[in-house]
Amino acid sequence: MEIYYININEFKNTHNKSILNNYADKNFNSEKRFFEYTIGRYLIKNVAQKNYKIDDTTIILSKDGKPVFKDSDLKFSLSHSKDYVIACFDKNNCGIDIEYIKERNFERLSRYYNRKFKTAHDFYNFWTLKEAAYKLGTETKDTYSAIFENNYYLSIASETIFDKNVVMRQVQ
Repeated sequence: MEIYYININEFKNTHNKSILNNYADKNFNSEKRFFEYTIGRYLIKNVAQKNYKIDDTTIILSKDGKPVFKDSDLKFSLSHSKDYVIACFDKNNCGIDIEYIKERNFERLSRYYNRKFKTAHDFYNFWTLKEAAYKLGTETKDTYSAIFENNYYLSIASETIFDKNVVMRQVQ
C-alpha cells in the first residue's frame, strides 16, 4: 500500500488554476470544493499514470458505487481535510480518511456515540477508522492510524493484512 498527498495551498501557489479545469467534470458551489475535488482527481490520475503506468485513468463507479479505474484493477481511496488531499493505492480494496485535529466537545461526542472520548486522539482514531472502513465498503481485516503533519489524524482500512511500513510521498 502506498500513500500520496498534496498540500492544497502549496499546489495553488505553484500551479495555474486552469490546469485543474481538466479535472472538473461537474459544477461546484464553492472555490474550496472545486480545489478539493479537482486536486483529488489530479492526484489520483497523475499517480496512476506516473507510478503505476496506467494509460487510461478514466474513473467510473463500480457496482457498489465506489470510484474505480475503468480499465485497471488498481484500487484507490481519497480523502481531504483543510490543507491536504491524500490518497492510498493498493492491489486490494482500501479506504482512507484524514481529519484536521481541532478542539471538540468530547463529553458531547462521547454521549452521541456512546463511547468515552477523553482526548482528541481517542476521538480522531475512532472517527477516521470509522470513515476509512466506510470507504473500504467491505469487511475490514487490517487498519493503520497515524498522526500526519502534526495537526492531522490519518487512518487506513484494508480488506487484507498489509505491511505497516507505510510510505507517504508528496506529489507536486
